[in-house]
Amino acid sequence: MITSRSRRRLFWTLSGSALLVALTGACNAILDNNAGILVTTEEAGTFPAEDSGTSTPAPTTEPVDSGSTAPIDAATLGDGGLPDCPAGQHRCNGQCVSTSDPTYGCGSPACTPCVVAHGAPACVGGACAVATCDPGFANCNANPADGCEVDLSKPATCGSCTAACPATTPVCAPVGGTYQCGTGCPPTAPTRCGDECVDLLTSANHCGTCPNVCAPVENATVACTTGVCTFTCRPDFRACGGRCTAVTDPAACGPGCVVCPPAANARPTCAADVCRFECNMGFGDCDALPANGCEANFANNPAHCGGCNRPCPSGVCNAGVCAPLPDGG
Repeated sequence: MITSRSRRRLFWTLSGSALLVALTGACNAILDNNAGILVTTEEAGTFPAEDSGTSTPAPTTEPVDSGSTAPIDAATLGDGGLPDCPAGQHRCNGQCVSTSDPTYGCGSPACTPCVVAHGAPACVGGACAVATCDPGFANCNANPADGCEVDLSKPATCGSCTAACPATTPVCAPVGGTYQCGTGCPPTAPTRCGDECVDLLTSANHCGTCPNVCAPVENATVACTTGVCTFTCRPDFRACGGRCTAVTDPAACGPGCVVCPPAANARPTCAADVCRFECNMGFGDCDALPANGCEANFANNPAHCGGCNRPCPSGVCNAGVCAPLPDGG
């Protein structure tokens, strides 16, 4: 016989189960879960209250998780309580990383990243090393501690570790993706002589070569022409050998620079590029014969007394004056 209490208990059980089933289906539909069955009121361990208002606990059942992880074997755990990393890896910051990764110190327990000044790091033999250097730098001492320590744009190491620029090309300049020693001079003066940029073809102070200085020439302007010292004489002067002489110089007369010969009682001259002579004071060339020079002595020549063609009637010329005729002559 079903009592009033039994009917109420059955009602609550059926009502509660139906509600839970409905809610479970709704939740699974929203979350896109597989269909499941919720524990009923009785399975949850709670029965509807009796008239006295109390509930009777029901036996509980432990849920079984079909996807649970198997227990970890303590033998596979490292010192930090985590599983050991595979071969070729070590643990850094809670993760397994390669022992050949310079980002984590190449297997160093400290996991300190490798840093290469002016370059990129690599791992060699479990230690930090230099992989590559930035353009314009080099690792000349093979020491990864200071990275790529040499600046290849400097004259002492121009383009390579051992390329020092000489005094003739002391400037290290970029050429074709690298560095080369050069003069640092412009195209108009491409050669460096000490601290000066010059053109050896035109520089009078560095003509042909740096130490060659064109010597000064009197009465001339000195120049360097195609690497050879030259000079240009001033007006009224001509070049004779390595000097400039006056166009009237009897020692270099005419284009051939002829030395004019001496003449009796005269001094040689050069006029219009022809050798001539001038008579000394008191002498004259009265016969116009250059061979005998100034043959007439005006002081005592009775035919040319005091000058050419001035004969003395007395036949006596004294100090350039004709003696008088005898009395009565």
